[in-house]
Amino acid sequence: MVVHSLKLACMVAMLCMLVLNPMATASLSCNDVETELDPCVVYLFSSRTKNKVECCKGVRALNERARDKTDRQEACQCIKNQLGGWHAWFITEEIKSLVEDLPQQCGVDFKISATANCNKIK
Repeated sequence: MVVHSLKLACMVAMLCMLVLNPMATASLSCNDVETELDPCVVYLFSSRTKNKVECCKGVRALNERARDKTDRQEACQCIKNQLGGWHAWFITEEIKSLVEDLPQQCGVDFKISATANCNKIK
């Protein structure tokens, strides 16, 4: 019984440290970016005829999550990596143009580009 109470007390203490210490939270990862923007694949490859609502929900959610400079730079780099590298073989110039227009289509002030300098994002 004492061991159980001690374990419970330790778990509560660790939980309090996580809640009270904002530095303990993880920053935005490429996996997070991909998850939020996943609905946009259908939207983009259908030339903006399908899945706009779901795509824009993801774009807005990503914008909300990427509040600080580091998160915005990370999101930029993840998007840039998806538009470049071996993925570029499957992404036409038309799709890249649609991607760059995506934030405007969804009412978000965030630039997306395959040639963006992510280090300059504020």
